Amino acid sequence: MSGFAGIVCADGGAPDAKLIERMAERLAFRGPDATQIWTRPGAGFCFTLLRTGPAPQASEQPCTLDGRVWLLGDVRLDGRDDLRRQFEQAGELLLPDVTDEELVLRAWRLRGEESFADLLGDFAFVIWDAEARLLWCVRDLLGLHPFYYAQTGERLYFSNTLDGLRLAPALSSALDPVFIGDFLLQDSCADPARTAFRDISRLPGGHVLRYSKDAVEVRRYASLPIEEPLWLNRPEEYVERFQSLLEQAVRDRLPREPSAIFLSGGLDSTSVAAVACNIAKKDGAKAPLRAYTIDCRGMFEDQEGTLASLVAENLGIDIEILSGDSCLPYEGWSSPQLRTPEPCHEPFLLQSRLQYQQAGARARVAFSGYGGDDVLTGQAWPYLVDLLRRRRFGTIGKTFGGYLLKHRRIPPLRGGFRARLRQWVRRTDMMAEYPPWLEPNFEKQQRLRERWVELQHTSKKSHPLHPVGYAGLASVFWSHVFEVEDAAWTGVPVELRAPLLDQRVLRYLLRVPPVPWCAHKHLLRQTMQGLLPEKIRLRPKIPLLGDPLELLVQRGAWSPAPLPEPAVELSEFVNWEQLRATLANAAGSTLWVVLRPVSLCYWLKGVVNQEPIR
Repeated sequence: MSGFAGIVCADGGAPDAKLIERMAERLAFRGPDATQIWTRPGAGFCFTLLRTGPAPQASEQPCTLDGRVWLLGDVRLDGRDDLRRQFEQAGELLLPDVTDEELVLRAWRLRGEESFADLLGDFAFVIWDAEARLLWCVRDLLGLHPFYYAQTGERLYFSNTLDGLRLAPALSSALDPVFIGDFLLQDSCADPARTAFRDISRLPGGHVLRYSKDAVEVRRYASLPIEEPLWLNRPEEYVERFQSLLEQAVRDRLPREPSAIFLSGGLDSTSVAAVACNIAKKDGAKAPLRAYTIDCRGMFEDQEGTLASLVAENLGIDIEILSGDSCLPYEGWSSPQLRTPEPCHEPFLLQSRLQYQQAGARARVAFSGYGGDDVLTGQAWPYLVDLLRRRRFGTIGKTFGGYLLKHRRIPPLRGGFRARLRQWVRRTDMMAEYPPWLEPNFEKQQRLRERWVELQHTSKKSHPLHPVGYAGLASVFWSHVFEVEDAAWTGVPVELRAPLLDQRVLRYLLRVPPVPWCAHKHLLRQTMQGLLPEKIRLRPKIPLLGDPLELLVQRGAWSPAPLPEPAVELSEFVNWEQLRATLANAAGSTLWVVLRPVSLCYWLKGVVNQEPIR
C-alpha cells in the first residue's frame, strides 16, 4: 500500500522540511511509482505511491477540491457506485473514473465528519483544513490499514509506517511496559491504542482523531451493527445473495494486472480464488491470479500443497509451492532484513518473508481467505436461545429437526459449555500456565498476575446469533493480523486483501441464521457448487496435523538451547536464568510460550544494533 506521513503544527508554524524529506526516504519502499513532498505554513506531508487498482488512484497527494481542504493517505473504497448515486441525488455528476480520494473529499464536503461512517473499504487517511487548522485522522472499521500518531508540544506527527514516525527527534525510543507485558503474556497487546513505543500511539480501527490547537480527541465513528435476523422464503435466496455479495467484494478488490493469492487446501482461500477466476471468465479476461502455497510434507503428512495444486489446476492458474521445512526457527533473525517495527513472535518469520518475496516478484496485490472462520463457522446454541426468546417454536422444529434428520447429528452448539466446565474445574489453578520467568519488579509494577487473569476472560458477547464471530470482528485481532502482513513488516510492496472481510459480506453473514447456513460453512459450500472440485468443496476443516516447532525438536533438526545472549534491555522484563530452567522441560504449546522472550530478545537487539535513526 502507498506510504504517507506528515507533521501538523497547531500554532501555524513551519514544519521541519528536512524531517519530511527523511520521512519520504523512509517510505520509499512502499511506493515505487511516485514520491511527493508538500509543505505549507502549519503542515508538511509526504507520500509515496503504489498503484494497485482496480479503482483509479490520485497520482499526486495531498489532493484537494477547493485548495482549502486536503486529503493525504491510502484509500481503497468499496461500493463506489453507491457513493456516486448519493452524489447524483445531491446534484453532483461524477465520471466513472473518479478517484477514491476524490470520492472521500466529496463525501466530506457533503456531510463532514458524518461521512466517515458511509465509507466502506480499507483505508487510512487524514483530512487537513488549512484555513481552520484542523486535522482529522481516519482508519477503516476493522483497522486493515495501519495508522500511527504522536503528539509533542504544538506538533502532531502521523504516518502509516511506525519507523517513519520514529525519525522525529522529539520522540523518545522508550518502550511501553504495558505493551511489552501483554506481548510476553499473549504474543500481542490487547490495547488497540498502544504501540511498543511509549511516545507513539495507534489509532484503533473505526476511530477518528481530531486535532486542533486546543486538544487531541479520539472517538469511534462506526461499529458493525447488530441487526435483525434475515428470514427469507426460499433457501436458495440465502445462497444467491451471498454469492452476489462475495462476487462484488472480490471484483472491488481485483486489479486489472496479475495478482497473487496465498492458497491453502481449505475452503476459504480456494473460494476466493474460484470467484476471482469466474469473474475473469465472465469478463473474457485471462486467469487473474498466481497461487502461492507453503507445504509442510517434510515434517508431517500435509496435504495442503497437493490440494492447493488440485485447485490451481482446476482453475487454470499457476502455483508456486514453498517447502515448509525450508527454514528453521529464528533463521535469519540476526539480519537487518528481518527486523520488524514491533516485537513479533513468529519463529518462522523468514518463511513468510520468502513467500511475500515470491508474490512481490509478479504482483502488487495478494488475496487471502482471511475472515472465513469468524461467522461462517457459527454457533447453534445462541440461535436456539434467540428463537426460544422470540417464541418461534415452529422454526426451532423445522430448522433443528431438519438438520438432525439430514445429517444424523445435532448442529454444532458452541455454547461454551466445555470451556466453562474447564474453567470451573481449574478455577483454583488459573495461574498454572502463568510464565514463571517474568522479572519480579516488572511483574509487580505492571501487575502482570492481575493482567493474566484479566486476559483469560473472553470479551462480552453481545450479538444474539453470532456472539463469538461478532466479538472477534470487534476486537483488535484483524487489525493485528493485517499490520504484521503490511509492507512495513514483510519488506515487500504488496497489499493484502481479504474479500471475506468486506463489510457488506460481514453485515449479511451476521444476519444469516446459523442453522443450517453457518454449520460447517454450509453457506460457502453451497455457493461454491460448480466452482470448486468436490474434494475441496466437501472437505471438512482439518487442524494442522503437527506442531512444526515440536516436530523439529523431536527430529533433532533444531533445538531452542542454548539460548542467545540476552539483550541488555531484556533484563528489565525477563529473568533469563529462570527462562533457561523453564526451557529445559518445555514442549508443545509450552515451548511456544517459553520462546516469547527469545523473540523479544532478537527484536531488542535489532533495535539497539540498527543504524541510528536520527
